[in-house]
Amino acid sequence: MIQHIKLFEDFLNEGGWATTKTQGTAITPDVIGEVVKVMDYIESEFTSHLSEIGLPPADFLRPIGSGTWWKEDVEGQPDKTYGDVDFLVAYPTLKLTAGKDREDEIATTKVYNSELLMLITTDRMPNIDIAETKKLSNENGIKLIVEVPLKTGGKGYVQVDVVTTHQEYTNWTLFRMTPIRNVKGFVLGNLYSSFGEVLDLSIQARGVRAKFDGQIMAPYSKRAGVDERMITADAGSFMTDIAKFFWQQSGTDKPYDPAPRLANWKGINANDPRFEDLCEGIKGLAETLEKLGEFGTTIKYKSASEFLSAVVSQYDKKMMSQFNASKFNKAASPEAKKAVDKIRSMIKEYISKASNLLK
Repeated sequence: MIQHIKLFEDFLNEGGWATTKTQGTAITPDVIGEVVKVMDYIESEFTSHLSEIGLPPADFLRPIGSGTWWKEDVEGQPDKTYGDVDFLVAYPTLKLTAGKDREDEIATTKVYNSELLMLITTDRMPNIDIAETKKLSNENGIKLIVEVPLKTGGKGYVQVDVVTTHQEYTNWTLFRMTPIRNVKGFVLGNLYSSFGEVLDLSIQARGVRAKFDGQIMAPYSKRAGVDERMITADAGSFMTDIAKFFWQQSGTDKPYDPAPRLANWKGINANDPRFEDLCEGIKGLAETLEKLGEFGTTIKYKSASEFLSAVVSQYDKKMMSQFNASKFNKAASPEAKKAVDKIRSMIKEYISKASNLLK
């Protein structure tokens, strides 16, 4: 059982093999289309249920991860297969605690997950394997085991991980969660995460955030005695916003003057993200921070090259954690084993890319 809220961070590290029941089903574009029909029906029923109990509606957004382009793949790659199905749902944020916004977000997620799970399991919704869904889900996270018709006849089962965000972050979350087409979502996601961690920031579903102990920036991993602050949730300007944040933290009289690489950076196309574009942005930020004199002062690394090496090292660590993930040991069918081999080959390819591009 998941013991924490199933949010975006978990999406990066999850797969679709919580049960062997789903392993015999090849997840093709038409299968995702069937899943979307089921999710649309659940959204309609859930909206009615929430209205009856006086709660605002949730937004069932779309498949994310490798299934982002399932509609295009129906036409262009109808035989393409995906490893799993992750479906993004945005909940409102209710004022349920006397604490901070984050506590309200977590409490709201538990309320909505509980209501959704109760609706699905007690109303015996069609196309849902109730027993398996109940086994894998609780208020902290929902994994739906969905029954789908197959082109070959008969039926199959697909695991649908419900990934939650909150409505105020929807635009950023969709940007941040859009992977490189035909590449696993964690490949680009782990580079965002590694980049953020080296800067002691979080670059996840809730925007770019920092933590402070009083007026002093603290490691983002620190939990006690810190306040969390939003730096930006603007997909178009986030890299410049990060550079300006560190420039402001240093209190320097030097005017903000970005390095040419950052000033000329065109950003990341939310509809067609490229690994190379994010690497170029990271390099532009590193050069800007060096130009502004931030290394060795507000940032512990001594130079842009040392900083970039740290990003590559953290990326390698994260990717190899994926490579050695215990979930791959559950791969029993030929289809599942083939998928594992493909993922591991992709991991090696992108570790090499990061090393070459972030120099």
